[in-house]
Amino acid sequence: MFRFSRLPKRIKSDEELILSYKRTGDIGLLGELYNKYVYLVYGVCLKYLKDREDSKDAVMGIFEKIIIELKDKEVKNFQSWLYVVSKNFCLMELRKSKKNLELDLAGNISQNIIMESSNELHLNNKLNLDYEERILKKCMENLSEQQRQCVQLFYYEEKCYREISEITRYDLNKVKSYIQNGKRNLKNCIENHHAR
Repeated sequence: MFRFSRLPKRIKSDEELILSYKRTGDIGLLGELYNKYVYLVYGVCLKYLKDREDSKDAVMGIFEKIIIELKDKEVKNFQSWLYVVSKNFCLMELRKSKKNLELDLAGNISQNIIMESSNELHLNNKLNLDYEERILKKCMENLSEQQRQCVQLFYYEEKCYREISEITRYDLNKVKSYIQNGKRNLKNCIENHHAR
């Protein structure tokens, strides 16, 4: 599914392919190298991201990353290095999605914090963030038990729909509905706090 077209018949070692790529910049050489390990990368992504489509996207993102990084890096063991790069890429993706949680749930909260005047003190930013977190916590308490439980598992504990269904014993469609409605209710609740 992520295969690149095959190169000449003689199979080169990882080191040879890396050296040739550095010398020529031919992405086909890197594609040949990547083909050997694409399922390893996909497995790592699936382990961390828990979603097939997100994992496929991540595989392509990692390939784009190594195109750039391999030009300058000294890599002794490509397989080990690729594993670490893949793991770190996935962890960064998870971190990004966690950082965007407030934005996703509450519309412009994160943007408001970022857009504050750069002259403001760091302390003010911290106080503002603490305030937003208190609002989010209060709004979470206003959700129904089912919505709160599903939102908590999905966003904070990074469980997929299927895992949440298994944990809560809610039907899969109910889980999706609880998360969607819970997210909407949180957004409305937070907006109401800001409108006061």
